[in-house]
Amino acid sequence: MIDFKKYRNPEIITNISDIMDPSCFFVKLAIWGGIFTIIGIIADILLIKSSDQEVIIHALTSVILLFLMIFSGVLLGTHAYFRQLNHSMQNVLDYTNNVVHQVIQDVSQSIDMVKSSTENCRITLPGGNEIVSGVLLDVINPAVKNCFENKLPLIGKLIFKIYSTITTGLLKMSSVFFAKVDKQIDDAINGQFSKVKNVAERPLNFIESTWLPKIKDGTEKYIGKAKNYIKRIFFFASLPVLFFAIAFIAASASLMYFAM
Repeated sequence: MIDFKKYRNPEIITNISDIMDPSCFFVKLAIWGGIFTIIGIIADILLIKSSDQEVIIHALTSVILLFLMIFSGVLLGTHAYFRQLNHSMQNVLDYTNNVVHQVIQDVSQSIDMVKSSTENCRITLPGGNEIVSGVLLDVINPAVKNCFENKLPLIGKLIFKIYSTITTGLLKMSSVFFAKVDKQIDDAINGQFSKVKNVAERPLNFIESTWLPKIKDGTEKYIGKAKNYIKRIFFFASLPVLFFAIAFIAASASLMYFAM
C-alpha cells in the first residue's frame, strides 16, 4: 500500500500554482473587455456624429451597442481563458507524469529491499490505475484546489468543480486503460511464478524486467490519451462561447449599420 500523501509538499503547491496561474482569468477578461469597451465607445461617438435618430432612440441604441461590445469582450476573454486553462491542464498532466514516475521509482527501490528478505510469499504490486489515481487524488488535486481557492476566492470553488469533473473522467479512463495490463502483470507474477522454487527471487526479477517497463510505458501512453481528452473537452466547451461572442459582434455591427 503506497502512502501517496507523503508526496505532498509545499513545492508541489507552488509548482501547480505557477502552472495553473488562475489569476490570468481576470487578466483575460480585463484585456478583452477593455478592448471592446473602447471599441464600443468609439462606435458610439461615430454614431452620435452620423445618426439622424431622435435623442431617446439614439441614447438607447448607444447603450445597447456598448453593452453588446462589452459582453462580446467578456466572452472572448472567457474563450481566451479556456485556451489558457487547456494549456495549463496539459502542463498539470506532465507534472502528474513526473510524480507518477517518482512513485514508480520508489516502488522499484522498495523491491530491492524486499528481494533480500522475502521468501515463499505471494507478491502484490500496485497497479497502474492505483498509482495514477493515487497521485491525482492525493497529491495533485489538493494542490489544485488550494491554488484555485486562494487565488480566485469568488469563483475558485466553481472552477475547481469543473476541474474535478474533468479529473473524474480521467480516472475512468485510467481504470479502463490499465485494467488489461494490470491483470496480465498480476497473473504472471502470482500465477506463473507462485509454483516455482525460490519464489522470492524469480518474481522480483520479473518485476524489475517486466512490471517497471510496462507500468512506465503504460503511464506515458495514458498521459498522451488524457491530454487528447482534455483538448477535446476544452474545444467543445469553448465553441458555444466563441459562437455567442461572434453573434454579439455581428449584432453590434448590424445595429450600428441600421442606426446610421
